Amino acid sequence: MIKLTPSLAVVATMFAGCLAAVPAQAQLSRTFVSAAIGNDANNCDRPTPCRTFQGAHDKTNTDGEITVLDPGGYGGVTITKSISIVNDGVGEAGILVSGAANGITVNGGPATYVNLRGITVQGIGFGDSSTGLRFNSGFSLTVTDCFFRNQAIVGFDFSPTASGTSNLSITNTWIADNVRDGVRIGPSAAGMTLRAAFDRVQVVNNGHTGVFIDGFNSTGTLDVSFSDSMSANNSTGFDVFSSAGKATTRVLLARSVVANNTGFAVIVADAPITMVRIGQSTITGNGLTFALTGAVLQSFGDNYIAGNANDTNLQTTIATK
Repeated sequence: MIKLTPSLAVVATMFAGCLAAVPAQAQLSRTFVSAAIGNDANNCDRPTPCRTFQGAHDKTNTDGEITVLDPGGYGGVTITKSISIVNDGVGEAGILVSGAANGITVNGGPATYVNLRGITVQGIGFGDSSTGLRFNSGFSLTVTDCFFRNQAIVGFDFSPTASGTSNLSITNTWIADNVRDGVRIGPSAAGMTLRAAFDRVQVVNNGHTGVFIDGFNSTGTLDVSFSDSMSANNSTGFDVFSSAGKATTRVLLARSVVANNTGFAVIVADAPITMVRIGQSTITGNGLTFALTGAVLQSFGDNYIAGNANDTNLQTTIATK
């Protein structure tokens, strides 16, 4: 056995102490991303930002914030914690999506809050099943000043798979040019409470349905409101669907426009637990106006419904003005 001399023993003890004193890299509550100087090997602070949203997400504390420093592409991200990703006007902060990928995936717990601002999610045409944003689980998602476009499936898919309560608030956002649906709301869990509010949201130029609200695969309640918003130039403007024994599904259109859709403006089916209420809204230029199958469509009597292909056959329960 080799024995250390006293001087070597002292050095060895000091070296071991230094190793013990080096902390693991700590996460930060505010991190930064930069397309110009970022590197995911960095710790994501202001002087040494990360390169991608995912790199910064993984180094940010729960309830923390990722700040975009300059324009560029920041890659897809899977969100698993309460967090904000914020681009407050530095230029486009983009995510390119292809193949079967999602641009943004939210897989949070029942108390997860997610906030997104100023992000563009763009499909680039490779593959046939991309989605701009897919919300699988979490308590709350807030989206402001974002673009979701050119996806092969759905631009924005809010479809919780876990029981409980999920809330969506989406403001001043465009959802456009997607091959199938612009927006899909379709939870697939029992006992859901889903509440969604759209304000100043433009859903345009989608190949199938502008807004598809589907209560058939869940139970509980779906309450969705649109204010000062538009669904235009799609195949169908709004398709709202549920069935007996499924989720009670209620939709409000207030001060909104449903225009120039090649098929129906609004489809409401399939049971009395499915209801659409319309007030101070304009429905014009659509191939057909309404389709009702055992469901309820109510007007506050202050809508403008004209210029559609079948105006002479409107349901008598819908008031025109």
